[in-house]
Amino acid sequence: MNLPTEMVFDSLGGKVENAAQVEDFETLKWRPGTGASMAQISLEMPHASTNVPTFVQPEILKGIVSAAATDQASLPPLGVSFDHYYVLHDGKVHNPLGAGSYIYKKEYISSHIRYLGLPLPATGADKIPHRPLPPSTLIIHIGAQPNNSPHIGTIVVFILAFLIARDMKKYYADRHRKADLSTEFAAWIDNFEVLVRLDVVDTAPHNEEGCVRDGINYQRSQRFTKAYHRLLPHYEEIMESAAAFVGGGIPYKLTNQETVASMPSVPRIIEAIVRDRERLGPELAPETGALAMRSACPHERCGLAEKHGIKNKYSITSSGSAIIEFYCPNHGYHSVDSSNPKEVVRLEFNTPLRNLVRTFAFGIQTVESREAAHNAVAHGGAPTRELIHMRVTGSDYAGLYAEQLLWRQLILLKPETSGLAIQPPVIAYAPLIQDWAGSKLSKSLYVDKGAYEYLRATRMGYMLSFGEMKRQGKDHTILFREVERWLDDPRKLFRPYSIDYLHRIFEQEGAKEEAINKMPEQKEVVQ
Repeated sequence: MNLPTEMVFDSLGGKVENAAQVEDFETLKWRPGTGASMAQISLEMPHASTNVPTFVQPEILKGIVSAAATDQASLPPLGVSFDHYYVLHDGKVHNPLGAGSYIYKKEYISSHIRYLGLPLPATGADKIPHRPLPPSTLIIHIGAQPNNSPHIGTIVVFILAFLIARDMKKYYADRHRKADLSTEFAAWIDNFEVLVRLDVVDTAPHNEEGCVRDGINYQRSQRFTKAYHRLLPHYEEIMESAAAFVGGGIPYKLTNQETVASMPSVPRIIEAIVRDRERLGPELAPETGALAMRSACPHERCGLAEKHGIKNKYSITSSGSAIIEFYCPNHGYHSVDSSNPKEVVRLEFNTPLRNLVRTFAFGIQTVESREAAHNAVAHGGAPTRELIHMRVTGSDYAGLYAEQLLWRQLILLKPETSGLAIQPPVIAYAPLIQDWAGSKLSKSLYVDKGAYEYLRATRMGYMLSFGEMKRQGKDHTILFREVERWLDDPRKLFRPYSIDYLHRIFEQEGAKEEAINKMPEQKEVVQ
């Protein structure tokens, strides 16, 4: 039996029910005769330990305590020792307008299309003048470090990317049917492609393979140890399921960090970063002041790389290429020359630096591909495609992180790139999934030992792992449908969601599905 994380009070018999049995979020009723409203209840949360709740509460909660204690006494003992708290609320969900939710409440998809520089129909004027419209491919990027089975926050990001891709295609398809479009624009719509790309961060550390020498942290990457291969099927399954959920019309692919490092512009970007390292290092890594650039030791069966780049050495050759020397505690220094593409693909970066490199690379590719495609159309050459980039990521990477570690750096680093033109990817942020205290749901690497045990003990551990979600028989498309509702009402994309909220969604939708599945059986019995 699941230990309830919320209590709902029935006005008839006074029985405390599991919140999962409630039909909707506004069913909460207060027991008559207490002379108190929900607003009069102390804000202190009821507290339970050793499986039976005990309370230090106002007089009005005595009846609740008695009923809750009775219910709790019937539950099996918990497998772990922890304090358990219950949250009282009115079951109402609010989506207040403000900032992004106000601006994009109706025009979320069309605004992103405009920001991406994709063509928009002009009422009555689309046919004149005729504009060259080369074919376009929109690549929507998502990313993941495959050192855990994806938790519910990662799944939200994945499905949101596919839903945005579907709705962008639908936006143009609807206008193709309804509007009086030019021949060129109609042909462009027919040729418009959208691809979802999962960029697997295989350069993430394999945590069990690191070491500390003389106070310096060294790591081996998932790319070197191949440990991520064990969990990759979970990511592939979610991608396949998400593609099917949106109707099968959105192709997808998986890539690794070598794909980004192989882009033609990356050597120039690395050279610009190295030239500006004295400013860039302290801004991207305030604790160490060093660029967190690394490369695995090339010696067979070694693969160690210094995590924070503290011992790195840099130089610029007369031709302008960058030489970066990396230190291995076992084999000494080894180097990468930015003029050698085969060496550049060995580079690894921490998250802020990786974000900066790929944003520059994608932005440069967009400019160069657009210029080539438009020139081909204008001069009657063989058509080439515009490659336009977008990114969907969690909203924990918004705010100060994006402003100072990405956008500020793009502006300040631009002179070092010799004025390379750039059209950076448009970024869409997925709602953050939070625990009861408002902390983001996180990998075990970043939280205290024993964190989330209360979720596992109450069979809510499926929030932490797609693998556990499958073991419990949870239908992950329930989450897909919930995120789809957010995109249908874009206000809902500009706020976080608690795991308790999503658990309620799973319980309610699961109960509905179970009831629907039982209907044929009931009909057979009646007959």
